[in-house]
Amino acid sequence: MKSFFVFDVESIGLHGGAFAVAGGVYDESGKALREFCYSCPRNACTGTISDMEWVNENIPEIEVTHPDSSSMRHDFWGQWNAARQGGAQMWVECGWPVEARFLSECVDDDGERIWVYPGPYPLHEIASVMIAAGMDPMATYDRLPSELPKHNPLADARQSARLLAEAFSKLKSDSLAST
Repeated sequence: MKSFFVFDVESIGLHGGAFAVAGGVYDESGKALREFCYSCPRNACTGTISDMEWVNENIPEIEVTHPDSSSMRHDFWGQWNAARQGGAQMWVECGWPVEARFLSECVDDDGERIWVYPGPYPLHEIASVMIAAGMDPMATYDRLPSELPKHNPLADARQSARLLAEAFSKLKSDSLAST
């Protein structure tokens, strides 16, 4: 059975510091096999004043689990490493710029990480699979109760995992219908 390591990052704007990361390992149906959610104080992260204002107005409070983003990234990397060793592929809804920047910072934290799978690569995008399946990745999709509230990284990762499963299912059924 294939498994997918799907994660989401919340940051101070698109190019500011990450203050939360969550996700997990999901099976082909989108069911969670293991999940995590980490956060550090928002005010410990870089970003513009206007981006911080937007974050404070639009992103729900997330329980702080780490004193800073560096320790949060360290524990995230442990989650990824365990998932990778279990055969999971890394997936994000849209990789640039937030998740890509976060992964670069993970590698910057420890240069040895560049050689792990390597550094991590490839970073698969759910949006691309949705396009291939005829789904609009920029559309607003209804959320299940477990996928709320919006902008909570664990809720967002759960929705992304479900949408990935739906896109793969649609591609598979379209392929069977054409044969």
